Amino acid sequence: MATHTPMILSISTKPHNGTVTVPGLGLTPPVTPTIDDCNPSEACASSSASHAVVGSTPPQFSGELEYPRDEKGRSISFGSGAWSVVYKAFASPRASNPTRPITPPGSPGPTGRLVAVKTPGRGDARAILYAEALALTRASSVPDSEHYIVPFHGYITDSGSIVMSAIPLSLSTYIEDKALLARQNFSTRTMLDPVLGPAQWYDLAKKLITSLSWLHSNAQIVHGDIKPHNILLQPRTALDNDMDSVEFPYEPLLADFSSSYSITASEKPTGTALSAVTPPFTAPELLRNLSSPDAIPTPASDVFSLAVTLLAAATGDLLIYSGFNGPQRLMRAKDGHLVIDFARSGNNGSRVPKNGTVENIIKPAIAKDPAERVVPSAWLQLAESVGA
Repeated sequence: MATHTPMILSISTKPHNGTVTVPGLGLTPPVTPTIDDCNPSEACASSSASHAVVGSTPPQFSGELEYPRDEKGRSISFGSGAWSVVYKAFASPRASNPTRPITPPGSPGPTGRLVAVKTPGRGDARAILYAEALALTRASSVPDSEHYIVPFHGYITDSGSIVMSAIPLSLSTYIEDKALLARQNFSTRTMLDPVLGPAQWYDLAKKLITSLSWLHSNAQIVHGDIKPHNILLQPRTALDNDMDSVEFPYEPLLADFSSSYSITASEKPTGTALSAVTPPFTAPELLRNLSSPDAIPTPASDVFSLAVTLLAAATGDLLIYSGFNGPQRLMRAKDGHLVIDFARSGNNGSRVPKNGTVENIIKPAIAKDPAERVVPSAWLQLAESVGA
């Protein structure tokens, strides 16, 4: 199983004094170890993340949370990232009468709506999560947000936590499961197809390109860390159980806005807005300039990251540059405009045939020059024409 455990990158700057400032939003967490201290195949956290997300304060979560425990009495987590741990919890409305009943409820188990509580995993993470809460506040206020981003339920000031809907299945896990099935049921009849199946891959591509177009054009936000691990899959209740359906059986939702910033903010990020990067999915212009104050995610770098995400969904390979060691993968990621050629040299290269649907949709989004990459609205038109 391919894993991307966060690693730490340092892009230098002044120490954080423990307070959260919101000019536009400029946040400067303290310095942490450098890229030399981490594995290039994994996700990276940058300590000097500086976000520009327009907003005043995020809405406070007003309900009550109950955290289920495992057999050892520990809180149960959905997972962890560069800055945080995401815990499983049950949310219920706060009681208007604080007096608890003398008789305990009949059911010993937790009650309420299942939610995910994203909590700082280290002392310098509060500013990052606060900025993410502001980004979610902004995005959630835009019409149709429920179709494109994970639902946001509020911020908890005391703990610096974010409360969201619990959607346990990620696109990365789904890709791994499909890749395993493809290996177990290998057939020359399907060896040229994406591991998701051609129709479902194509439908997923259109859905994700639509999501990115909405994020950039409607919400006016750059995500900054698009990858299969940051896309959650909400079951589509309206879809029947037909396994041969041409529609992708989930609604993909963008998650983890810890690297995001507002496109329209009057004050652009200072230092860098890179709070986390995963080299295989990061645009090469960012990987080559991680120590530069100008190394901030852009709409074009989001486009690149989504293109590589779609490539992973075709090949089933989350490492992208499999067969190489960490430094070799990082070197190839810096030449990301050649990612299709690198993928073809791997074990699953047959799933990206020359001039096929996968290549024709992905290639315009991975141009070496960011200015030459397709924009999401035109990308969607291209995808629709390819499948016509």
